[in-house]
Amino acid sequence: MSVVLTTEQREQAGSNSYNRFEYQVHWIVYHIIGKLQDDVECIVFCEFHDDMAEFSTDNQQYEFYQIKTKEQKSDWTIAEMSKREHNKKGDYKKSFLGFIFYNYLTFGTECSHCYFISNNAFDKEVLLWQAIIEDGKKLQIENVALYEKIKGRIKNEFTNNMPSNFDAVFDVFIQNTFVHQSDLQLTTYENQTKGEFFNYLSDKDISTNTANHIFQQLLNDVRKKSKEKINVPISIKRLIEKKGIDVAEISKKIDKNVKNSGNYNEFHQYLLKQPLTINDIHRIEVAKTLHDARWFDVTNLKYQEIVVVLRQVISTYCETFDIDGFDEELKSLCNQKLKKNNLLSESVDESLIEVLYYEQKYSRTN
Repeated sequence: MSVVLTTEQREQAGSNSYNRFEYQVHWIVYHIIGKLQDDVECIVFCEFHDDMAEFSTDNQQYEFYQIKTKEQKSDWTIAEMSKREHNKKGDYKKSFLGFIFYNYLTFGTECSHCYFISNNAFDKEVLLWQAIIEDGKKLQIENVALYEKIKGRIKNEFTNNMPSNFDAVFDVFIQNTFVHQSDLQLTTYENQTKGEFFNYLSDKDISTNTANHIFQQLLNDVRKKSKEKINVPISIKRLIEKKGIDVAEISKKIDKNVKNSGNYNEFHQYLLKQPLTINDIHRIEVAKTLHDARWFDVTNLKYQEIVVVLRQVISTYCETFDIDGFDEELKSLCNQKLKKNNLLSESVDESLIEVLYYEQKYSRTN
């Protein structure tokens, strides 16, 4: 069985800072948007062995991400990235680089790459390390002094329990660990992430309300799964359920919304042919965008049930009576049925019933 799925996590506490946690949540969503843009199928895990882990469904390997923020505008150095602090027991815990090394040491070939992400930049020594390995060259050959410096810092963290394969694992670590300064700024990360999501949807036929609703659901899903605690061993199926975001499923959900939320231009043209005023048409279209957003919220079970009941009443009424437009009797029947099923709600008004009526008439016409 996978070592990643059977290894106890170092910690499950998550971030102890609200701002850091929200930055991390938004960075994960920002990362997912990038995968959607590139049409990459993968599964993102929130707070699993690291701040984020990404599982490739193609090669069955994991990439691990540390997401760190700094308030002060100072570049990250090798010394800072390998600085050790005391844990609650008073012992030294691993440094940022030490925890990354731990991933290669523990998970072996299941760990393909690791990343250190921050809102701040990196100093020239770190950038030199990165420039060499990004060009596919070996740091040990190109700059032995820098290689030995980083190796010495990591080795100091294993003074009392030196792994027998330390040298081999370090060579994998030093060639496959990448640092990156994020585009997300501490002061604007929320608007940046939302803007990137709407930019991704800019060429898709989807309402703003629905798009915003999907975005908020994605944020809340990442928040929830970042805080979810698990026990190992665990199946990949159960892990996805508890801590995973399947990028392919998000893509399918967006495509479904584009397909099913209605072609707004064609629906508008249909409404123009009905005995409606311009004000009525505008009111119905506004109500439709709100309905689409609510309908595709799979967690809003009561609203889903309300819509199912209303559609049944409207379908039966339209099959029984030959009517050319929405009328008071249909509205009355709908409200009676909802009351009978204890489903009367503030979510239900005349505009929603009208929307469902005209959607059904439109679909039958087409």
